[in-house]
Amino acid sequence: MKRIFILSAFLAFTILSSARPQRREVVIDTVCNAPLKEMLKVADRFCYQFQACPDSLFGWAYLGLGEEDTAAVKTKESRDVIQLRYKDRVYDPKLKTGDVAIDIFVLGVRWWKDQHLGSKYILSRPAHSHYPLTAHMTATYSGSILEGGDFIVRLEPISPNQTKVHYEFRLVFGRVLSAFISDKTWHNAIEWRFETILENLIECAETGTVQPKKRGPKYN
Repeated sequence: MKRIFILSAFLAFTILSSARPQRREVVIDTVCNAPLKEMLKVADRFCYQFQACPDSLFGWAYLGLGEEDTAAVKTKESRDVIQLRYKDRVYDPKLKTGDVAIDIFVLGVRWWKDQHLGSKYILSRPAHSHYPLTAHMTATYSGSILEGGDFIVRLEPISPNQTKVHYEFRLVFGRVLSAFISDKTWHNAIEWRFETILENLIECAETGTVQPKKRGPKYN
């Protein structure tokens, strides 16, 4: 009987894992009311701080990402269902590569300790054209909870004071974690954060700063 139960549980988990996608992404096309050089400066700043000093991002790029009701009981649909705690950091400014050690908490409980987030940043343009400029940061993870990720901002000038922005933030979850990420969990806990990050980047390029927000992102 015990063997039958274990086998049934394993089959159920296998079916659940295959039913939920491992790759999730946010893709947005919008316009920034600022010169291309300002938007590029902000994208460069985000990538550098993500690699070298990720705690600095909470002062501007990550504003508005916290749970509004900190006393609320966390569930798998909560905004803060998954939290990262940054630890050691290593950054190579010549190669533009970084490595950050993190602990990962799910519902307030540490599930994974000392995971390593490696990253590489490249700024590129087409071979025979000045535009678009593409800021692309790729990420790799130790262990099996995540298989990788990409942050892409593609920029092209519309006018001296307007920039066309193509934005992608992509994650490929490991099979175990992808089984936990339902569509509702993705939307409530993760997707809106990537949308808010873009909103903050554009606000910083347009105004030079980012103001605290109580509203949700505008790209829903």
